[in-house]
Amino acid sequence: MRYLKAAWLAAAVLSVIGVGVVHAQIRDAAAKVRGEYGESYTPASRSLYHARDYAYDYRSYVQQTRLKKGEVDPEVAKEHAEELGRNIAMLQKHLVRMRKHAAGDKETLASLDVIDKHIKEAAKAQVALAELAAKPPVDAEASEKYSDEASKALDLAIAEHDKLMKKLAIATKKDATK
Repeated sequence: MRYLKAAWLAAAVLSVIGVGVVHAQIRDAAAKVRGEYGESYTPASRSLYHARDYAYDYRSYVQQTRLKKGEVDPEVAKEHAEELGRNIAMLQKHLVRMRKHAAGDKETLASLDVIDKHIKEAAKAQVALAELAAKPPVDAEASEKYSDEASKALDLAIAEHDKLMKKLAIATKKDATK
């Protein structure tokens, strides 16, 4: 009898958990209208911030190297250029999905256009950094210039992305209260 109660209790707990998981995955029909796109924008934010961090770190490294009258290590230059490029590429994939979800929302699409413009500027700087890294000795002055350009473009993209995420969160809360 005791085992039967334990088995019944375990089955009941598992079924409640299972129903909760399934229910959590189902969105109602108005979710898209409320701006609940059904996926996290954490990957886009993470890619943006990681890309900016690589650009910042590399710029700082190059500045320190120039102050010490040293040479930029080609392996360091290559690593930072590759990681910057990888994060920009990931971000561009996320932007494509965000556009798909925002179809018809002119305000969101306009904001995504601004983000995309800044990402393209950062991508151009990244290509220049990769070219510099491929030709040792690495030109420190040019490296600093391009890493600075990438940093500034990514800062602008982050500011616009943050503004968009706040807008979508506010719109979701407003629509949910109606």
